[in-house]
Amino acid sequence: MADPNAEPAPLTRPPRKKRHPLSGAIYEELPGNRVRVIKGEAYGIFDGFTTRHLEGPLTYADPHMIIWVGGKPVEGMGHRAERARGLEIVHD
Repeated sequence: MADPNAEPAPLTRPPRKKRHPLSGAIYEELPGNRVRVIKGEAYGIFDGFTTRHLEGPLTYADPHMIIWVGGKPVEGMGHRAERARGLEIVHD
């Protein structure tokens, strides 16, 4: 069983980062399948699979966006810009 206190492995590609189209919050992928959500001055870190809050004063975020950013990527299923640059910020 993996040590829960061990440092997560670094990402081997640029992290995904997306802006929520309604709230404007930024969802940023972190190592270890975690997602940092920044809205104004507040932030929260969430598990990318379960969407459970892990730390920070921001305790709620859109679960679909958390999974979209922090879930396991499916090979070949991405926006062209994301595949080309390894990063996509949604503006629409």
